[in-house]
Amino acid sequence: MPETTEYLRDFRPRFRQPSAADLCIEVPCMTTDQTNDKVMEVFNRHRDLVSLPVVEGNQPIGLINRSIFLSQMSKQFRQELYGRKSCIAFMDKEPLIVDEALDIDALTFKTVEYGEKALSDGFIITRDGAFAGIGNGLQLMRVVADMQASRNRQIMHSIEYASVIQQSTLRSSLDALARACPDANLVWQPRDIVGGDFYQFSTDSDGWFATVADCTGHGVPGAFMTLIASTSLNQAIEQNGPRDPARLLGHVNRSIKQMLGQMNGQDGTPGSDDGMDAACFWFEPANGRLIFAGARLSMFVLRHEADAVEMLDAQRKGVGYVDSDFDYEWQNQEAILPPGSVVFVSTDGLVDQIGGPRGIAFGKRRVRELLLEHKEKTPSELNAALLESLRIWQGEHHRRDDLTFFCFRT
Repeated sequence: MPETTEYLRDFRPRFRQPSAADLCIEVPCMTTDQTNDKVMEVFNRHRDLVSLPVVEGNQPIGLINRSIFLSQMSKQFRQELYGRKSCIAFMDKEPLIVDEALDIDALTFKTVEYGEKALSDGFIITRDGAFAGIGNGLQLMRVVADMQASRNRQIMHSIEYASVIQQSTLRSSLDALARACPDANLVWQPRDIVGGDFYQFSTDSDGWFATVADCTGHGVPGAFMTLIASTSLNQAIEQNGPRDPARLLGHVNRSIKQMLGQMNGQDGTPGSDDGMDAACFWFEPANGRLIFAGARLSMFVLRHEADAVEMLDAQRKGVGYVDSDFDYEWQNQEAILPPGSVVFVSTDGLVDQIGGPRGIAFGKRRVRELLLEHKEKTPSELNAALLESLRIWQGEHHRRDDLTFFCFRT
């Protein structure tokens, strides 16, 4: 019997989809006029033969399973009774028969639908309707596993390269932040290489603008949404300037709803019920003036020498989404912050992370406590302390979401 192990080491044809032909093993076959004694002879000669096909003319009509056949023939007087009879006596008359052109994916579905018998006994492969050989379930499983591994590698390579692209689109914002506030610190950790969180920073003559946003989903779908949302935000800043965060959120809301077919709370197309949560603010270092607008993401503020953390609460309306009004208006909140104050914003990947002895969310209360505990530290040290506390809190629990948070001192 020909060896197939070399093929199984690298079955992947470069220019075509693998098919049943790649699993075809040429084996002896029986005809209907041959006896069970002949079947016994063939099985004894081919010790690794699991099943023996039976043909009529050149058409396959059945499959003799080695284990079943030997078990039956070993019973008392069976050799004498059945030895000279036709081999169809112990033949499976309804084996799985496939054409050699059938691709591996379709063959896998057929094999699973056919049941355990097709995996254990194997299946008959034909060429133009005539018997060509057999394939076995173990080979098929190996090929499918190798195909899946190859596909997974291709997907991972694509996602890894997508991460390079996503980080490249964010690089200009980091450069702007470095110019505007060199001591600020940002943590951005996608859960799945690419993610649905993004940030945006830009500078002007008398101040700088910042956004930390969480788009629907994570991984590849979330990354697609970040491209839509960040592009819309860029357009909003170009048209309206960076000093009115609430107006910018309204612009992005309308843009997302138009782009995704979400109009007037109706989803008749249907479009996608996607959008983003965001914390946006404009800050003027010369006078400590901060203007904040939030869509389901709030801002933590710890004024210099204060003993409590204030909250600039977000509005409970996301940007985009089917249920938001096309002309919904967010409201700005203004604060004058003394030098040395700490400002902190985060996506919900921080506060919603499950952990601790009771498996509950990290929560905003712990964020407040940590900000107070580490209020004298630099923004980078403060963020590092938050990350370490989150790591301990999470423990063995699964990471739930992308993680982005941002801290600076006025």
